[in-house]
Amino acid sequence: MWSGDHMSFFPPEPDPIEPDAPVEPRRPWLNPPVDEIPALHPTSALLAVTSHVAIALIGVHIFSDGVQLRVERRLRRGDLSAREWQEMSATFTEHCPTGAAGRRLRYGVELAGGERLLDDSPFTSGSNPWNPPSGSSLIRGGGGGSGDPQTYSFSDELWLWPLPPAGPLRIVLRWPAMGIAETSAELDAASFAAAAQWVVPLWDRAR
Repeated sequence: MWSGDHMSFFPPEPDPIEPDAPVEPRRPWLNPPVDEIPALHPTSALLAVTSHVAIALIGVHIFSDGVQLRVERRLRRGDLSAREWQEMSATFTEHCPTGAAGRRLRYGVELAGGERLLDDSPFTSGSNPWNPPSGSSLIRGGGGGSGDPQTYSFSDELWLWPLPPAGPLRIVLRWPAMGIAETSAELDAASFAAAAQWVVPLWDRAR
């Protein structure tokens, strides 16, 4: 047994090293602000459906400088065998190499002015995601998934920056690996700018 009179087994803790690198500024084209409570726009639309897969827009979160399109994907087993279900689940969760053959899930949007964006901008070839894009950008993030032996669900979050112009906003998707050809749905973005006035800042930015 150690006695309190003995020297401690552990050496003294070193003084913490203060980082000297400046704090990186937020790059708004990459993700929504974390210091805002968005305004909720009550919008929903069925984007695609097959005998096993359903994809739907379940809402729009409007921030001061962009909108987040929230998409829900659902997969059901139905009459699939255990092997077929395993293979389809791997594709649905995007753990399947078929994406390399151009069969992966893709999202895109078309703005009222005609600008078209893919869900990997500004990460397209020849661009630097750390620099502001020349136009708008669309980035896909994931909100997580869950499943059981008969169903599986997953959430996608599409960050569209900046706020889109008033007028029609077309959401486009395709997923050849799941038997979904190119399809689209149209929203009216005319009210998005007005709704942004209801965004609640978490902290006073002046401080």
